[in-house]
Amino acid sequence: MQVHSIGVFYGSTTGNTEEAADEITRVLCASTDEATVRAISVSGMNPEKLLDFEVLVVGCPTWDEGQLQSDWECLLRRFGELRLEGKPVALFGSGDALCYPETFQDAMGILGSELRARGARLIGSWPTDGYTFETSRGVENGRFLGLALDTDDSWSLTRSRIATWSSQLLTELSELP
Repeated sequence: MQVHSIGVFYGSTTGNTEEAADEITRVLCASTDEATVRAISVSGMNPEKLLDFEVLVVGCPTWDEGQLQSDWECLLRRFGELRLEGKPVALFGSGDALCYPETFQDAMGILGSELRARGARLIGSWPTDGYTFETSRGVENGRFLGLALDTDDSWSLTRSRIATWSSQLLTELSELP
């Protein structure tokens, strides 16, 4: 698939997911000459903005005990009849596996389910190896639905994980029809 536009959409309360979105945007921009890549906060955003991009990269922290971050909660309530038929969507999430091992990356699972129900095609699954947690709604078939970041407990791995995952995304996109 020849990609011309990638939107990196994020909700962030503490700034961790925004920092990750900025880094993902920077890495993707540096890795592709053909695509325009923009980071966009979903705070107060019209859901129709998602339709402006060929590929969506969607980031959300798991908040409190397994909940969506408030900006995403508000946006999902305004989705209405929004359809994302066949649109490639890659998920990334931030969370705290040490303090919340039973809900680590649950927001990724919640968003993934909602986006799939609207016709999105999820790409960018990520291995669970190297993470310590009990359960997660963000895991399917032994893999995270997208990039799992734990900036509280493993910040030192964040940049390398983003670099590896971003390269993986570009490879997956190039293989799509």
